[in-house]
Amino acid sequence: MSKKRVSLFRNIIQFSVLGLIVLFFIGNQVGLSVVDFETYCPMGGIQALLTLMQDGIIACNMTVTQMVMGIIFLLTVLVLGKLFCSHLCPLGTVAEWLGKLGDKLKIRKDINGVPDKALRSLKYILLFLTLTITLKTGELFCKTYDPFYGSVTMFGHRVNYLFATISISVFVLGSVIFRLFWCKYLCPLGAISNIFKYWISVSVVVVVMTAMYFFEVGIDIAYVFGIICLVGYVLEIFKIDTKQQSVLKITRHTHTCIDCGLCSRTCPQGIDVADLEMVKHPDCNLCGDCVSACPKEGALTLNEKLNVKWLPSLIVVVLFVIGLIIAGQFNLPTVSKSWGTAPQMEKSKEFTINHMSHLTCFSSSMGFVRQMKEVEGILGVSTYIGDKKAEITYDTTKIDELSIRKMLYSRSKQFIHAPELNQELVVHKLRIAKYLTKDDLAIMAEALKGEKVYQLETQFDTEVRMLAFCDANVSESDIENLIASIKYRRSNPFEVKDVVKSAIPINGLGLMKRTFKKYKAIFNDYKTYPREQLRSVMLVLEDFPKNESKFKELANHLAKKYKGVVGITADYETQPEVRFFYIEGMANPQEIVDWVSQKEMTLVYTTGETAQVDNPYRFK
Repeated sequence: MSKKRVSLFRNIIQFSVLGLIVLFFIGNQVGLSVVDFETYCPMGGIQALLTLMQDGIIACNMTVTQMVMGIIFLLTVLVLGKLFCSHLCPLGTVAEWLGKLGDKLKIRKDINGVPDKALRSLKYILLFLTLTITLKTGELFCKTYDPFYGSVTMFGHRVNYLFATISISVFVLGSVIFRLFWCKYLCPLGAISNIFKYWISVSVVVVVMTAMYFFEVGIDIAYVFGIICLVGYVLEIFKIDTKQQSVLKITRHTHTCIDCGLCSRTCPQGIDVADLEMVKHPDCNLCGDCVSACPKEGALTLNEKLNVKWLPSLIVVVLFVIGLIIAGQFNLPTVSKSWGTAPQMEKSKEFTINHMSHLTCFSSSMGFVRQMKEVEGILGVSTYIGDKKAEITYDTTKIDELSIRKMLYSRSKQFIHAPELNQELVVHKLRIAKYLTKDDLAIMAEALKGEKVYQLETQFDTEVRMLAFCDANVSESDIENLIASIKYRRSNPFEVKDVVKSAIPINGLGLMKRTFKKYKAIFNDYKTYPREQLRSVMLVLEDFPKNESKFKELANHLAKKYKGVVGITADYETQPEVRFFYIEGMANPQEIVDWVSQKEMTLVYTTGETAQVDNPYRFK
């Protein structure tokens, strides 16, 4: 009964973690939810803490939640042991299960002796590279190769396809063939865990990092990490019996033990528990399997007398909940920069602009800061990646909030479907309780495909408004209900504050002319030829992309093929027309028509490289 109960505690946590991951993965794929799989990863949190200490910024799109989880992870290792590895880490759980598969196939082996000691250096090398590259770039290097992140995001944002493919392959095959290969030899978080298991290495970390932070010691951070990783590696391979400060240790009571050896055979790490009085092995993660398997009551306990077998699992749950509660009380900016003088700051004001969807990482945040720094009167910027918002500090004597908002506004337009050219339309102006982006309009357009709404646009007067071009019979209340009822990821994100009907008349032809993106370009030494040699061929478009312009690519496709073609114009008067200009005797009109009508365009770049892309233009 005891064995079943103890297995149940750890297994419930492991199955819960994997179950939530699978649930969130499915939700992300079908559009029911958007979950950042890094949110609770302590590895990203630790890297974010380091970038915050060094540069006052938070790496990539890390939030307070990750950093709190990183701190709790380090404190847990320092005081209690490697509980995260045995209970919460999805890679650790899957590696154990793959190992059991290897045992059933009778192919799994242990690596011992010199090869074991040599291979353990790999995780410290990987940790060193991960931390130094992250601090130099401000982006999480671990995302490029992490087998977990690469798998659940299906090689998503910032994943290096080659690195991730190699790491996933090594993780799966290594776990089947060798005992916990990734965990023992490659996991950088495992390296951090082993470093913090010893007082010596922890002292080195604390003293060196504190000195650098407070005294601004001019030393390359790579040397610091190199020394720390080297110390951790030496302590691990020699298993130095120094001050392991963990208050929880598996203890074998020799006077009670019946020497059955079941504990050693059960240990996922392959530790010979039956030969030890107290387990201080660096691989021990307090999974409790040895205690669970022991047939003799009291022979194996936590410390000398603690025989509460479910305690590690309870501690894990409590610490995780505490971490979430603490993280919910704070919010730190990804980037916070100010350049105003003290007198300017005294006259300054601050406002928050929400729904900044283009702020996705450290790089985009710094790009936004550089953009704001060029504006006279703006004194500082703080960005919050998790909340998609920015706080802007400005000098009230030089600029106002409305001017800044108008400057940040980017007009968007989304064509939905075409009306009849002689059809009477109406334009409704809507005020939406959201800073509308191009992505928002795309979401609305997709939802309105079956309605008598033909195009959406945004414009700015004193705030962002949306123009909806509709059939003349669509009233203000009709369009308000249509927009407010749009569902996206199980919510209704577009709250309509008010609707005003425009008095400006417009019909289907007027809308199509408004939709059409005019274009004009000259090339191939156009100005060097006499005007009398210039000829043109005009084609009418049957179909063209409504929400983007590809005329630049069409011009490239034509100009690189025929040196005698020197220009292109596109306009919409009574119909969409494209005119191609060529020099008489240097190009054949029919060849021009045939070339621009091909299903694919051949693009030639300045580097000389070529590419084939779909031709979206169809000519009558």
